Amino acid sequence: MDEKLAVRRRILDAAAESFSREGFAGARVERIAKAAGVNKAGLYYHVGNKARLFEEVMVELFSQMADRLEAAMAAAESPAQSLDILVRALAQAFEDGPAQARIMLIEVARGGLNVSEKVMHQVERVFLCTAQAVRRGVEGGQRLPENPFFVHMCMVGSLSLFALSGPIRARVANMGLGRRNGIDPTAPLGEMAEFLVGLFQRGLAVPPPKAQEEKRSCDA
Repeated sequence: MDEKLAVRRRILDAAAESFSREGFAGARVERIAKAAGVNKAGLYYHVGNKARLFEEVMVELFSQMADRLEAAMAAAESPAQSLDILVRALAQAFEDGPAQARIMLIEVARGGLNVSEKVMHQVERVFLCTAQAVRRGVEGGQRLPENPFFVHMCMVGSLSLFALSGPIRARVANMGLGRRNGIDPTAPLGEMAEFLVGLFQRGLAVPPPKAQEEKRSCDA
């Protein structure tokens, strides 16, 4: 790899780690530069100021997530599979790169004040995958025409929170609090993903004709 590209890569990796722990407000350029093996002047030369550095990290993280989800959608063999595949792909993305979930939740909690339009375009790509999955299911006659934004929030919110709650869930398990109540706090993220798949399959399923007729009779 070219030396300039290698230095830039180290800076972005160090910045992603810092932003995922401390958010934009808490991250310090000096610490990021030190972790990357450069001085502040070198960081500014290769990437830019703190705002530019944050934007570069966010664009890269969300574009990678969007690429992964778009590829998963392209591999779906039927409209009914689209949302199932999307849930599993997002869970795997959070499993492979928990920094994405951490940065996302930190910045959402702070109102997204530091999220630029360039980043939002990549976030939109992620949402459009959910909208497409819901639309495919509706057009195929297997899903109800529910608001795709609500579906997206259920999926992203549930998986990101579950992915980041590992340490506290382990603590709960060590205290024996969960198992006494029939709960396994140490369940893996993949299990949560399958729960959401089943939830969406049942909750968004088009009722059989008889059930629809009974509902219309009750409404009347």
